[in-house]
Amino acid sequence: MFIKYDEYDLLELFQSEPVSITGNIDDGELIYTHKDEENFKVILTLDVYRQTISLSITFNDSIVFKGHFNNVTSVKKYYKAMVICVRKEDRLKVKFYKQVGVELL
Repeated sequence: MFIKYDEYDLLELFQSEPVSITGNIDDGELIYTHKDEENFKVILTLDVYRQTISLSITFNDSIVFKGHFNNVTSVKKYYKAMVICVRKEDRLKVKFYKQVGVELL
């Protein structure tokens, strides 16, 4: 099994290429980062084959939200938001609006 996601959707949301943790993008261990105009920063670390995601949101380098999710089945984009699905159920929404936000589902 692996996490299903559209890499172009994540590129659009994060506005940057992912960085490989291992140095080989095909290993599926990636880090996406996004910093908005309000000084919020989103860091998404995913292991596609282990089906795990770590997500942190900071404001001026202070942690606002931090979570680790196992059994992630997919990451979907809805407009300017990213939804993380655990065991095929929507669990978390990250909003990439003028100010970054997070919503537990």
